[in-house]
Amino acid sequence: MAVLGTLIAAVPAAPATAPHPAPVPMQPGTPETFALRWGNDRQTQARMLREAVNPNGTRVTMGSMLDAANRNARTQNNAGCRNRATGSGGALQGVPFAALYCLNSQDTTDDDWTPQGISGTEDAQPGAGTVDRHKAIVFSWHEGPPGGSGMGTRLSFLDTATNRYIHVLLVEPNEAGNDYAEVSAHAGGIVWYQNYIFVADNQRGIHVYDTTNLLQLARNPKGSTSPQCPTGRQPGPNGRYCGRGYDYLLPEIGRWNNPNSSTTRYDSMSLERNPDDPNFAPVFITSEYRTSRVGQVVRWNNTDMTSFRNTIHPVRAWMQPVRYVQGAFSRSCYYFNTGGGGSGNRDLVIANATGNRTPRSQIGGRGLQDLYWLRSVNQLWTLTEHAGEGNRVLYGVTRPACP
Repeated sequence: MAVLGTLIAAVPAAPATAPHPAPVPMQPGTPETFALRWGNDRQTQARMLREAVNPNGTRVTMGSMLDAANRNARTQNNAGCRNRATGSGGALQGVPFAALYCLNSQDTTDDDWTPQGISGTEDAQPGAGTVDRHKAIVFSWHEGPPGGSGMGTRLSFLDTATNRYIHVLLVEPNEAGNDYAEVSAHAGGIVWYQNYIFVADNQRGIHVYDTTNLLQLARNPKGSTSPQCPTGRQPGPNGRYCGRGYDYLLPEIGRWNNPNSSTTRYDSMSLERNPDDPNFAPVFITSEYRTSRVGQVVRWNNTDMTSFRNTIHPVRAWMQPVRYVQGAFSRSCYYFNTGGGGSGNRDLVIANATGNRTPRSQIGGRGLQDLYWLRSVNQLWTLTEHAGEGNRVLYGVTRPACP
């Protein structure tokens, strides 16, 4: 993986930060207040759509899509990328990162889209953590500025061997399975698990996608990649399938709807695996963004989350140690990305769920978001949301020891 390594240059100092209010010891939460109810089921329609759109209805592999990645990212080995990210005004000024990616200039400065969630193939699969022999990071975007959601949600898949990435537009099939529309979701957190991608959506719950239904419009006589062609099947008997310029689309198979939307939230997601214990079943983690009080971090069985039926409930919940949680992850203890908004540096908070121990924190990037554990190198990865050269990066830090 070309990006991975140790910090190769001194990091310019930045004023020290600390979460406010100060982190408090974690306490047991109330798992009974959380529930997710399966609905908007489109599993059959997504399959029908793939059969209608792709030539001969063939399945497009994630590997072939990654091979077609058409945008170049740069790593910390590129002086321009590193200096802008760590210099005065950069998202990582004073942040002790282990590795980073800068996106291309168009995506770095585009304020029409805002990056949010992060996951990867090491969530998707155990062992080597590869999909179709590729290692990749996936990150989500919602259309519109930070804090908002426009009519549009997309994923970006970054191949860590080539440092190339590609955008994929998320769509929802119609009931007939022969057309589709765009999805509007905040996409604050994501998990790639097996062939599924889960996308958190605030009070509404979690959207689910199946990568085996990937739609390919590029080099498809039934598709068009013209940016002027609006999303969906165009009128007429020979109307082409479009996605406003995207080469690939991914249709939704359903949603875990939140029946308690007035009291609970799904603002970020992660997956906990234990590579040292083959009997440890992966656990989904969801967390809440709260401004006037601390929210809860909640644990879900992987078999429940992939059942796609009925109503499911979490197995455990804890009160988070801080407000403004943008991302949460668990491995022996809990890790939280936190910040009160704005453009200042935020913090990574490390806390134990038991023992009433005082949490610790370390400086994080400006505008940091969701969390992903790259277990092969024991790094916690996140991304920063603000547009501008040096402001929008993906980066990893060595996972701190538990308190």
